[in-house]
Amino acid sequence: MQSVSVIFYDGVLSKAYQAELMAVDQYSVIVRYHDLVNNGRQSQLFKIEHMTLIGALGKKHPVIELDNDARIELLSNEIPEWLPLKHKNFQQKIGVLERTPALIVFSVIFIIALGFSVLKWGIPWAAKIVAFQLPENTLHQLGDQAEVYVMDWTKPTQLAAGQRQQIKTQYLNKIAQGHPANLIFRNGQRLGANALALPNNTIIVTDELVELAHSDQEILAVLAHEQGHLIQRHSLQQGLSNLGFSVLYIAITGDSSDVLTTIPVALLGASYSRQFEQDADLYALELMQQQKIEVSHFANFLQRLNDGTAEMHKEHQQESKNKDSETLTILSSHPATEERIKMVRAFETQHPFVTHRQPAQ
Repeated sequence: MQSVSVIFYDGVLSKAYQAELMAVDQYSVIVRYHDLVNNGRQSQLFKIEHMTLIGALGKKHPVIELDNDARIELLSNEIPEWLPLKHKNFQQKIGVLERTPALIVFSVIFIIALGFSVLKWGIPWAAKIVAFQLPENTLHQLGDQAEVYVMDWTKPTQLAAGQRQQIKTQYLNKIAQGHPANLIFRNGQRLGANALALPNNTIIVTDELVELAHSDQEILAVLAHEQGHLIQRHSLQQGLSNLGFSVLYIAITGDSSDVLTTIPVALLGASYSRQFEQDADLYALELMQQQKIEVSHFANFLQRLNDGTAEMHKEHQQESKNKDSETLTILSSHPATEERIKMVRAFETQHPFVTHRQPAQ
């Protein structure tokens, strides 16, 4: 009779027994062990069909789980050939692969590449799909909550009613393009010269931005940029991406830390990706060209905004002990402004503005 030495747990006590596993026939095996409590040799018969093989893992040898909570632990990674367990060959191959250095290196590289791909392309792609599938009422709920935060951070506008109405009229005539947003003016305070596009079809413009602009065309350029964010749902995509990153972080670390309750803040506090900024800039430039607005106005405003960024950062860094001010620091400027200015200048070169003049009489 074929046999092999094993460690046996009877499923009643947690005690480990030195035992012998022997084949009875092709359908059953017997486990024999010495029980000091009962002062004698014990034997238990088990059907092979009721045995579940758990393959070797690292330094752990293969284990056989039994239907009565009993357990058999092999003393080596080799599974007896005479023991016809289900998936035996598969488990043995896995054990060999786990101890293959080349495969270990490949697995590490694969996991790193997979993780990078998920972060770089997977989550943003999924966020874009979800952003355009969400119903309007969900967009308004998220946007309304984000708008409440902005209202708390800012104060009522000090701009004259006539000036606000003039900007709104020009926006509706030249920028809205059949998709008018709710245009709100606020005194930005620490938010500074800024404009925000929220998912509830709202664009918030600060007094400081209006004051920084040297012409209505510069304001329209900024509004066209924010309109691009709205049309392409960038703030929602960015917020969903941040949520995806957070869920992945939770899956790895198990630390939720109120992540799921901060979506409205994520809509505001996350700087747009460079791709989103480029897409919104391109939307604005094409719209300005269509409306016969010189794109140089956009570049001029960005340059003026960029020139004041260093001073704004210094002020915000002094207030960075406050959590809200950290969020406002993120809101205070768009990334890679110099690159954006170069993009606008390049567009201007490729699409020169032509002024149509009346022929001389």
